[in-house]
Amino acid sequence: MLEIVSIYSIEYKDIYMDNKKVVIELGNMITSYISSGDWRATDSNSILASKGKYELSLRIMLNMRFRYASENGKPYSPSLTKIIQDIDFVENKYKRITLQKIVAILEKMHEVKRVEVDKKFEGRKLVDAILHIYATSGFSSMMIENNKMTKECARNNFLKQPSLNNEISPLN
Repeated sequence: MLEIVSIYSIEYKDIYMDNKKVVIELGNMITSYISSGDWRATDSNSILASKGKYELSLRIMLNMRFRYASENGKPYSPSLTKIIQDIDFVENKYKRITLQKIVAILEKMHEVKRVEVDKKFEGRKLVDAILHIYATSGFSSMMIENNKMTKECARNNFLKQPSLNNEISPLN
């Protein structure tokens, strides 16, 4: 099973243009993640249909954070600094421009119902912000269904494994 930390740092081999489309060749880490069973608990169609590197990273981040969604769930509230670090965002000299770009990317995503921003200032200078990201009800219900299926698959795999009690022997 992959660690969540390794998912955020998406490594890609190459980016090139193909008939007015940007093609991103993914590295071994993300392709092995896609082929693993953990991928079933995410919205793989929208992740693979992402238009850019940052949108792809944000979709994966949201899929992992909203993995334990509920119908009237609470928002995911990361700081701007954490998002910048997690998706390796090329930060602008001014935080407000970086904040505007990230909020614009998030608001275009169909998984996000709305984004609320709490700005943190030192004097007049914006130093950080807390983004409250609310998931749409369709995305939350899809994640709940995927979680049920993942738990059922895990339970079935656990029941198929041989008993560990037979393998343990007392020390003499």
